Amino acid sequence: MSMFFTANKNIEAVKEATGDYINTSGIYDVIIKFVSVNRGVNGSISLDFNCEYKGTPVTIYGLRLTNNDGGENFQAKLFNKLLVIAGLDAVSEPTIESHIVGKDKSPKEFSVITELSDLAVKMRIQYSYSLYEGKIIERREIKNFYRESDGAVASEILLDDGFGTQLEKDKKYAANITYNDGLTAETIAQWKADKKAGINTTPVNTTSTINNAVPF
Repeated sequence: MSMFFTANKNIEAVKEATGDYINTSGIYDVIIKFVSVNRGVNGSISLDFNCEYKGTPVTIYGLRLTNNDGGENFQAKLFNKLLVIAGLDAVSEPTIESHIVGKDKSPKEFSVITELSDLAVKMRIQYSYSLYEGKIIERREIKNFYRESDGAVASEILLDDGFGTQLEKDKKYAANITYNDGLTAETIAQWKADKKAGINTTPVNTTSTINNAVPF
C-alpha cells in the first residue's frame, strides 16, 4: 500500500520552536559553533559565523578580512579583537570539515578556523537595509565582540581593567537599525509583512540615490 504521508520521528523534526531568534539589532549571548573561511573569485577573504542562539542556529555572513585587491579590510580589526577575547595569539590555516546545515540538514564542507569552534561570546549585531537593483537587501553586521563571562572587550582585557564598561556604553545603541537609500522603518515593516504573506514587494520610489554596490 502506498503511503500518503510518512511520519518523521527524528527528534529534530518534532522539536518545539522556542521563538528565540536573532531578528533585530541587539547584543546576544551566542555560541560560535564554527567560523568558515570564504575566498572570493577576486581574491577577497571573508568569514561566516555559524552560531547558536538559545538552541537556534543562525549564520552571520561576510565579515571581511581582505578586499578584492588583497589589502586589509577594516573589519579585520574586529576579527583581531575576537582573537584577544578568545585568548588566542594566532589561528592556524583553516581545516576542511563537514557540518550539517540548512533547512534540509544536509552535510556540507567548510574551511574552518578550528580554534574558534564552540566559543561562547557576546556579539553585537546591527541590521541594515538598502536597495540593490530595485530590491530591498537586509544585512546583519557584527559590530563588536565581548567576553561571555563579564562582557569585557579586547582593549579591557589587554589593560586588565574596566571589564564590561564598553558593553554598558554599547547597550545604549544596540537596538539601532540602519536605513539607507530612503528606506524607512515603515517601509521595512510592510516589506516583512508582505514577505510573510508571500507577496513580492516593489519598494516605493525614494528621493535618495539607489546603492548599486555589490550586496555583501
